[in-house]
Amino acid sequence: MIAEMKHVSMVVQTKDKEFTLDSLGKLGLVHLENFQYSSREVDDALARKNRAETAYTFLAPFKTKEETLTPPSLESSEAVEEVLKLKDDLQAAMEREAALEIQIVGLETWGDFDPADFKFLANKGYHIKIYTVVGSKTDNMDDLEGDVMILREGKKGLVFAHVTREPVRLDDYEELNLPPQSLSAMQAEKKALETKIAEFAGKAQHYYGLRPALHAHLEDLDSNLQYWIAKANTVDEGNLTAVVGYLPADETEAVQNWARQNSVAIAITEPETIESVPTLIRNPKWLQIVEPVFKFMSTVPGYKELDISLIFLCFFTVFFAMIIGDAAYGSIFFLAGLGLVIYYSKFKKEKPPLAVVLFTILGLATVIWGSMIGSWFGSPELIQGTYLEQLVVRQLTEGFSFYTPAGEFYKDLRGQDVIMLLCFIIAIFHLTIAQVWNFLRALSQRSLAALGQVGWMFINFGLFYLVLDMVARFNLDQALGAGGLVTSISLNIIIVGIALIILFGSQIPGGRFLKGLLVGLGNLPSTVLGSISAFGDIISYVRLFAMGLAGAEIAKAFNNMAGDLLSGNTFIFGVLILLIGHAFNFVLCSLGVLVHGIRLKMLEFSGRLGIQWSGQDYNPFRFRRDVV
Repeated sequence: MIAEMKHVSMVVQTKDKEFTLDSLGKLGLVHLENFQYSSREVDDALARKNRAETAYTFLAPFKTKEETLTPPSLESSEAVEEVLKLKDDLQAAMEREAALEIQIVGLETWGDFDPADFKFLANKGYHIKIYTVVGSKTDNMDDLEGDVMILREGKKGLVFAHVTREPVRLDDYEELNLPPQSLSAMQAEKKALETKIAEFAGKAQHYYGLRPALHAHLEDLDSNLQYWIAKANTVDEGNLTAVVGYLPADETEAVQNWARQNSVAIAITEPETIESVPTLIRNPKWLQIVEPVFKFMSTVPGYKELDISLIFLCFFTVFFAMIIGDAAYGSIFFLAGLGLVIYYSKFKKEKPPLAVVLFTILGLATVIWGSMIGSWFGSPELIQGTYLEQLVVRQLTEGFSFYTPAGEFYKDLRGQDVIMLLCFIIAIFHLTIAQVWNFLRALSQRSLAALGQVGWMFINFGLFYLVLDMVARFNLDQALGAGGLVTSISLNIIIVGIALIILFGSQIPGGRFLKGLLVGLGNLPSTVLGSISAFGDIISYVRLFAMGLAGAEIAKAFNNMAGDLLSGNTFIFGVLILLIGHAFNFVLCSLGVLVHGIRLKMLEFSGRLGIQWSGQDYNPFRFRRDVV
């Protein structure tokens, strides 16, 4: 849940400002408000952090397995400068090598010659320039003054040397710009540069061992930067300085005690605006495993928005399992995660990262779903005659025949049809949770807008029938033998839903009903468009079926490709196709979870709740300041 926050204003004498910030940083409870003010100290701290970050990043590709490379003994600031100098030297050498390579390629067809010879001949009174000419201009060459020597001739044109006693430039022809040095000199310089680049790379490998120290230095610099930003964002007025920020409501007493001990005038109030209030999410330990997903997406709900962690974890687990859709792939996630959990718990004697625990659970869920649909590396034949075959839910693989309540045959449903229907059932259940949540929020505020949310629920269920009929080809009227009753009910509840939204959807607590009604009528076009969008939202859940089916078909394709090769002398090629193919499909399915599984939560579900993910993390002021 999102913790309640309080606004805190502190006033101290300006002469005590740095002492107060030092003490406040040690307390580590107040999120200071950033007014985007800056100062010389901020600019200096940011520049030093950026330089250290550049040095740290530069060394990343130079990791070596050789343990004999002992990093030099340098202070952190010295290490940054040494690494940056090495970076500049290496970059300059590589750029010069690349430039020489281009020149060498362009001159190799001419052979080796020394540009100094042209200067020598010019001093003797013979000025030589080399030109290229296309076929259409070769007829005019007889009229040129001086001597003309054909150096190379082809179908498209030729190259000639023009020798004169005075400097002459021919504007109608393209002149060859002479290089500053000979071809052999450039090749020698390039070879020397290759040696130098190798030396620089070796030195970078030697410096790679500095990365842990540089990482710690970066943390110090970031903390130092936050200190100077905090100082710059205090408000000075005469001899007094104001420091403002936010703190969790349950930490109010601790901050008040700190203020008394440090002679700080303090006022703790309710936030007047919510735009700058940070978000602190406090979940029980078992629910914190979903936090890596939010951190990966860099999404934080606003202070007055909703925390969907529990719903997210439940449905994301289902989405993950259905999109991966293979028990063998799920076993890889599960066993890898379980192995890491054991490694951290028994050998490193620490709690495993939350992401590891999350993937272990997601892998287990995928194993369960994959076992239900009998998919193991895309081949149901692998489990024939084994205990795993008994775990398969036949209705999900073979389908079943559907009869009306009167016992009349309606249609045969394939396994794929059943899974598609399941996706739409998940959709209506998932989206209805959002609408019920909105209904309860409005009800708690005693707002008539709660009836507007009932209207959206009516629209959802009316559209659900249309989706089943138009997309899944499953007509409830025929399936239930209702004779058009379900169609009539569905259309009527959509109309009633729109009416409820117009009447009550724009009502605010304590507001006038007529004013809300007029706003609702003005929003009629957007309400109709919202209904169409709701239709698309329900359909979008078919991606769970589509992605699972795509992964299964790709796996089957690679199995078929390798099948004929798994005997005789081609056995090794068959195994390679299976390894490469399933590795590719494994990665593709995993990417599908990021693109499609998370989308259903971030767009369709969050959109129904009005979550814009516009918040900022609660980041209490802490520091390790140095003296500049």
